[in-house]
Amino acid sequence: MKRSLLLTAAALLLAACSTHKPAPVVETAEEVLPVPTFVPTPTTNPLTIEGKDQPGYVNPYPQGSYEHFVAQPAYPKTMDSYCDDALLAQLTAANSKIIVCLPQQRCRVYVNGKVAFDWPVSTGTDGHETPTGVFRVLQKEPDHKSNRYGKFVSNGKTVNGNADLNAGDQPEGAEFIAASMPYWNRLTWDGVGIHAGKVVAGKRLSHGCIRTPNHIAKKFYDHSVMNMPAYITRAVEDYTRGGAVKPIDVKYRPIAGNDYTDMAPAGKPAVPAAPAAPAPAPAPQH
Repeated sequence: MKRSLLLTAAALLLAACSTHKPAPVVETAEEVLPVPTFVPTPTTNPLTIEGKDQPGYVNPYPQGSYEHFVAQPAYPKTMDSYCDDALLAQLTAANSKIIVCLPQQRCRVYVNGKVAFDWPVSTGTDGHETPTGVFRVLQKEPDHKSNRYGKFVSNGKTVNGNADLNAGDQPEGAEFIAASMPYWNRLTWDGVGIHAGKVVAGKRLSHGCIRTPNHIAKKFYDHSVMNMPAYITRAVEDYTRGGAVKPIDVKYRPIAGNDYTDMAPAGKPAVPAAPAAPAPAPAPQH
């Protein structure tokens, strides 16, 4: 009898152990700390504002303003453009200037010291650098054709899609088809200008010209005027001073013949002649 009771108690104990389930482990979530906001001072030149890549960056400028546009994290490597139509409508040769900013690959048009138009461009590649300097709009043509660059076509097939007549490598029997440069604003007589063409944000692609997206090129062409000044610069201009540029940033000019998209028309100098040295002052009379 005692043995039977002992066996029954052992069986019950074994059954209890086999059905026991451990208490579930409750995992506590890790504490997530909020990302601190970073608000740069709005007095900083928005064209070169720093900290846009920081977590928690907050654009410090009012929505819809030009300053807000350039203070966005994607700027300047964006295909987005900005235009103040009312300001652009006031453009004259006397109150405006074009600034082509090579490091940012942007073109900005200032009217009365404020940016009226800002868009992405693609300028000259290595060996075909866009020259820096101070220029003016010398000529406007809605459907300009290059007389240097284009393609060679033979029997209806392109045999060289990046042809340069100056290279002297035209295949026998091949026809030269000039590159189209719509909405042309000439800046130099040796072939540098602003025109419609393929643009990739932040990337240089051209033989020296300032390529502009087609719809923007047309709008700029409709508003640009002869003799309006253009600055092509190796630095970012000072927006807070109406787009002021330092003379040192616009003095470079590549060797003539290396990098231009066109040949000079008859009667025009390939490179503008340097100004004559001033005559020496007369010796003082005693």
